[in-house]
Amino acid sequence: MAVFLLFGPTLFVWYYMETHMPSWDRKEGLHTFLWGALLALPFFLVYGTFGSMFSLSVEGWKLFAKGFFLDLVLPLFYILASYVLWHRKRLVVSILEQGRRFLAFGAGGFFPIALQAHISFRGWEEGFQYLLIPFLWIQLLYVGCLSLGVWFSTVRWERFLVIGGGMLLIFLMGWFSYLYRVNIRFISSLLILGSFVATTIIFPKLIDKVKYL
Repeated sequence: MAVFLLFGPTLFVWYYMETHMPSWDRKEGLHTFLWGALLALPFFLVYGTFGSMFSLSVEGWKLFAKGFFLDLVLPLFYILASYVLWHRKRLVVSILEQGRRFLAFGAGGFFPIALQAHISFRGWEEGFQYLLIPFLWIQLLYVGCLSLGVWFSTVRWERFLVIGGGMLLIFLMGWFSYLYRVNIRFISSLLILGSFVATTIIFPKLIDKVKYL
């Protein structure tokens, strides 16, 4: 099951590129992927620093905050920051080009993050850790892709609507993972898989629409 945790987002991004962006430059994509993986290596230290803020026995809203921040917000913002730092001199490109770059970079970035999650795993949430969380991470790549695309390609107010929708999705995913941790596992699994299917269907159509903003 660790194989899916480690390689699930990467394989899915590759599949998405091949099916929705067949003209993408595979050599450049591999180069971007490797840079994403390399720049994500310090995440081990970042996660350890912030992870020490939460005890193993947290409950209630603290348990929600722990999963929401450590599983979702921290990885996404780390990858976004790394991407902007690496591409700081060539960020103003078309939304589709931005999307290709970020998806490849983010897939690389999630490999060390997944490795860290596997090495540090000491809990009882194997189903969530090794099956469900990769589906959440793929949705994070959608959010990051759309947010970067509209932010650096337009100044229209609609970009805040896109980013706000992404933040709402992340909050909902945090709630779905919280349900798993309080032993409402079946419903949590259905919600996570359902949101993944929905976003996977909507994302190609949405990125095609926002490119005209």
